[in-house]
Amino acid sequence: MNSAYLNNDDHDQKDDDNHNRTSQFGMIDFEYTGMVEIEGKIGFLPQHFEEITKGDESTIITMLKFFPDADIQQFLEQPLQPLSEEWYNELNSIIGDEIYQQTKLIGLNNDLLEQPFESLSGGEKTKSILCALSIVKPDILLLDEPTNHLDVQGIEWLEHFLKDYDGAVVMVTHDRTLINSVSNRISELSPHTKKFVHFRGGYENYLAQEEKKRQRAMQERELQDKELKNLKQKSIQMASSMKARKLRDPKNRDKLSYNNQEERVHKGTSKAFNQITRKQEHLLENRTDLIQERNKISFEFDESSIASSLSIELSDLSKSFAQKPLFQNLSFTLVSGDRLIIQGPNGSGKTTLMNIIMGLTESDEGSVNISKHAKIGYLDQEQENMPLDKTAIELLMEDSSIQATKQKVITELCNLGVYTWHDLNSPLKSLSIGCRRKVQLCKIIMQKCSILVLDELTNHIDFPSLEVIEEALMNFPGIIIATSHDRYFTEKIATDIINLEDYSPLQGEDSTLE
Repeated sequence: MNSAYLNNDDHDQKDDDNHNRTSQFGMIDFEYTGMVEIEGKIGFLPQHFEEITKGDESTIITMLKFFPDADIQQFLEQPLQPLSEEWYNELNSIIGDEIYQQTKLIGLNNDLLEQPFESLSGGEKTKSILCALSIVKPDILLLDEPTNHLDVQGIEWLEHFLKDYDGAVVMVTHDRTLINSVSNRISELSPHTKKFVHFRGGYENYLAQEEKKRQRAMQERELQDKELKNLKQKSIQMASSMKARKLRDPKNRDKLSYNNQEERVHKGTSKAFNQITRKQEHLLENRTDLIQERNKISFEFDESSIASSLSIELSDLSKSFAQKPLFQNLSFTLVSGDRLIIQGPNGSGKTTLMNIIMGLTESDEGSVNISKHAKIGYLDQEQENMPLDKTAIELLMEDSSIQATKQKVITELCNLGVYTWHDLNSPLKSLSIGCRRKVQLCKIIMQKCSILVLDELTNHIDFPSLEVIEEALMNFPGIIIATSHDRYFTEKIATDIINLEDYSPLQGEDSTLE
């Protein structure tokens, strides 16, 4: 498998026009210049599914539309009643058995296939499309953030599938473990030059290569600047010499002989001067571009507001949803300095547990006891609690628990990487998801929270920012409760891990984390 990761899409065609096009999934291609030349069938996993959702269309029909296969597309055009017995018989004769085998391997219940695609969770939607692409195995796979919303089983399935895949893969991802595991090339779109820079190997090797390349560029630039300085001094000296020679008084020398000699000297000096000038111009035009250090965010938690006697205790917690048991008899106790990562399959109740801790949802049984002096900050995964019509500045200025000047708010936002005029003054709905994530985190920091409840914090956060956030969390003196499928993040941050699957009524005996 040839796999390339893009740090920051199309049918077989050649296109050098500058215009907008609409793909079969209803997605608009941005204007571009140049040429795209692709040979072979392409399979595409989008990051967002809004554009491909059509009302109550069932999941299995949506999956089939992602099959770049003529037989499947012809089957979908037949005048058969979708999901009828006749329809299934025809499907099974083509590819039905393979679909059900793959859905089981990826951790997707078969009963979800008849449900509307729009009603599925983000992880279930991703699994559905990945399942379809894995069956057809197109020549080229384009994957846009494939691990977003996937549970551990889904991520591990994807990793194994990509390792065995014979085609080419181009993916955009923030999953560092996946990059290390399956990629052999990394291409980063530089925010400074707006050009792609290519590296070989995985994530760690990419960082090492980038630093070596940056140091090498600095050395080359230093030598070029030194040579330019020397050339400039020589040109100044030559210009001064030519001027002085022109002004010399020939006195009693033979005027004709003197002028001939002076003309020859002047021509020689002028020629050397022009060569130096051209060399200067060539050096200036071809100066090595300096690779700037990555813009890193910076922030600190206010440790003075966090008591050392902090604690949170969950006792025999149970919760069902739509008559489906999520977890039961869940108990754990955390104190200052503990960092708990909660894991589990999609639909196991991770976000529900977060909402119970925050008091937004009631448990069926059990209790949650939190230190009276504790202050909880909640970063929700779907950003449902953000007033998207407000700007980042307005959101923080209007929070009564923050009480900061506008300048202080702007400073804190800038420290977290929200610094452009657009990001500071535009409604939150017009900001990227990653930018809104940073605004959420800034709010928690300025609220001086002592317990952090973080639901999939790492989704949509760029690598440089994420590494700074991880270091700050490791030094946070309060309590952290986070859900995450990011294996790199979990390994680095967690002092404790629980899997909600272990607390499912179907898993036998329950265990308790102390």
